[in-house]
Amino acid sequence: MDMSTVGIETKNVHDNKTLIEKSNVLTIAESAKFMRAMLSSIDLKELINEYFAFLNMKLPCNSLNLSFAEKLLQAGKNKANSRKLKISIYYGHPFGTPQHAQLAYSFEKVLTPIQRALLSEMHSIFAMSLRHALEYFRISQLATKDMLTGLGNRSQYDETIGKLISISNRNDEIFGLLVFDLDNFKLVNDRFGHQEGDDVLIAFARILESNLRDSDYAFRFGGDEFCCLLIDSDATANKMVADRINNSILKHPLFLQHGVSSSVGATSFIKSDNARSLFERADSALIEAKRAGKNLYIAA
Repeated sequence: MDMSTVGIETKNVHDNKTLIEKSNVLTIAESAKFMRAMLSSIDLKELINEYFAFLNMKLPCNSLNLSFAEKLLQAGKNKANSRKLKISIYYGHPFGTPQHAQLAYSFEKVLTPIQRALLSEMHSIFAMSLRHALEYFRISQLATKDMLTGLGNRSQYDETIGKLISISNRNDEIFGLLVFDLDNFKLVNDRFGHQEGDDVLIAFARILESNLRDSDYAFRFGGDEFCCLLIDSDATANKMVADRINNSILKHPLFLQHGVSSSVGATSFIKSDNARSLFERADSALIEAKRAGKNLYIAA
């Protein structure tokens, strides 16, 4: 074979390899487009989906999972025998307690050195936007969550019930409202201190969560006043949920120790209701239950 031909073939192989390598590198235009996309949203789900779409253009990525604050967001599908790569993300105010999240990549095969370099480049750009989105989520949670129990607060209740009323009026659906007040709770604070009282409140919050469906909502307004919004729930379903909650209270050692029970006022949404009329009806039923001897369920 002519040596000049060998030289040409060797050059072609080298050129093809260079083209393959370049395909795994962000061009200036791609990098600019990628950065704009990462800065276009502060919604975590949108951000994850957008990032995953860009990853798929360049790398054999099967899925991307983000775990944070006991939540999990996923883009793509996990596959058996995939190659996993987990990277920790820390975020939060520099003078506060660092918050931790984890990003888990799943690849079809082991990445080449050039692919790893590309992933590092894309991840570093994404991580900046991700930290901002995570911090925004954290601050939003502080504004809508009760700090002691982790349940929704009054602000989140107002927002949620507004949405449910709109949906119910549009789709001719109903939902239930339960309002709770803990009987004899003041005695716990007076006799054992506020730390013990906080433990009771936290325990009650966990009882509410464990007895509700994922589609339902639980809130703490303050003190020992709680409420639940039950999706697609009529009078019968309202009572079933309230009975489950009260049965859990009767079996809980902390409530047994302090003689704490729960009075419940209940109602369901009707077409003529607004947020105020609905709550006032349930609250009036709760007041009646307290006056009638406590540890009672009354529907209105």
